[in-house]
Amino acid sequence: MTSETDLYKEKVKVFDLNGKFLGLQNRKKFYSEVRKEHRKTGKITRQVHTIRVFLMNSKGGIYLTKRSGLKKENKHLYDKTLGGHIRGDESPEYTLLRECAEELGFPAAGLSDEEFGTAISETDLQINGVFRKVETINNFQAHYKYVEGPIAIFPQITTIFIGFFDGHLNFKDGETSGIEIYYTDEIIEEIKDNPNKYSQDVKVLLPKYLPEMKRLIKMVKSYQS
Repeated sequence: MTSETDLYKEKVKVFDLNGKFLGLQNRKKFYSEVRKEHRKTGKITRQVHTIRVFLMNSKGGIYLTKRSGLKKENKHLYDKTLGGHIRGDESPEYTLLRECAEELGFPAAGLSDEEFGTAISETDLQINGVFRKVETINNFQAHYKYVEGPIAIFPQITTIFIGFFDGHLNFKDGETSGIEIYYTDEIIEEIKDNPNKYSQDVKVLLPKYLPEMKRLIKMVKSYQS
């Protein structure tokens, strides 16, 4: 029997396109409704709040994960390290903590810029992940490539985190079938040379946040020198 707690966990925060909170809704029901809305009107008028996470190690390697062949969308594409929907009364920071524990197997914290600098100087990155919340984007165009049919594009509110962890990654939920580590001096050329290998998230967000990643890498290395 499904408990009320389990049902609550399946609910996501829903907003209009101006960012006004509309309430909680079952995740599957939400996507079913907006797909029907798009087929009927050619538009989508609601969005959910998600997070997108790029994880690095202290040497500056960026972890990109390969989507499992069991996934319906973006199958076999290399993607951001982590993503997830904000549930119930969660904050983006709590969703980051939950997703890192559930999907990657390590404890993490999402911090302000000032807190991030302090935490990097005091934290053992073999044990804990430390992340900086970069920004929240309204109406981010999330692309989902399906095996059959056109690419589906859903507007989303998405909060971006960039962070560091040097310990072992333990992929737990079967969404990932592989991982590659790229460095900042090679990733943009790699995406240009092999665009069909990467998700739209990677192709859009990595170039945008690469300067911030380089800044944070310098910060981490300065504390470790």
